[in-house]
Amino acid sequence: MQDTLYEFLLLNKKLSLPGIGTISVCQSSAQHDFSDKQFIAPSFYFTIESRNDKPSKKLFDWLSSSLGITEWDAIRSINDFSFVLRQKLSERGEASWENVGMIRRDNNGDLKLEGQNILLQSEQPVVAEKVIRVKAEHIVLVGEKEKTSVEMEEYFAGSPAKKNYSWLIAIILTLLAVTFIGWYFSEKGFLTSSAGNQSVIKSN
Repeated sequence: MQDTLYEFLLLNKKLSLPGIGTISVCQSSAQHDFSDKQFIAPSFYFTIESRNDKPSKKLFDWLSSSLGITEWDAIRSINDFSFVLRQKLSERGEASWENVGMIRRDNNGDLKLEGQNILLQSEQPVVAEKVIRVKAEHIVLVGEKEKTSVEMEEYFAGSPAKKNYSWLIAIILTLLAVTFIGWYFSEKGFLTSSAGNQSVIKSN
């Protein structure tokens, strides 16, 4: 009966037992494992709420169909199973249900379920490695216009400034002029007359 009710609990997410309460299947969120670079799939666990302990007709119909018994026998099986759990709780203070967990009473007399995580074969970790795309082009919104990321990079980078070589030309011309003047005076001498025109004009 434990295995049969466990199957019903997994399929329907809830199971109400007389005198015990409603056992529910809950889901935790997925976890990111940074060290192993993966996402761990959501886990499932059980909780118990002792307020609602009225079994649904769906449970009796499902038991009748699964076990091939009458609805009356299904009702009696549920009551017998619940009675055994309540008896264990009364005598030992706890009742173990394989694959579901340990049911205990707290200081206030309320039932608590130390549930077990449900392991499903299909829920495997997912690889979560960061993908770095170099020079990947995508669309960005600039004001009311759409531009590609490449266009924006070119816009912010701007065209490289052209180098100004006029100062270098001026220095070269100055050096040439100084060299020429030095050569001229070394050939003609440093007299003031050497700077003038030495040609003789003859008159008729």
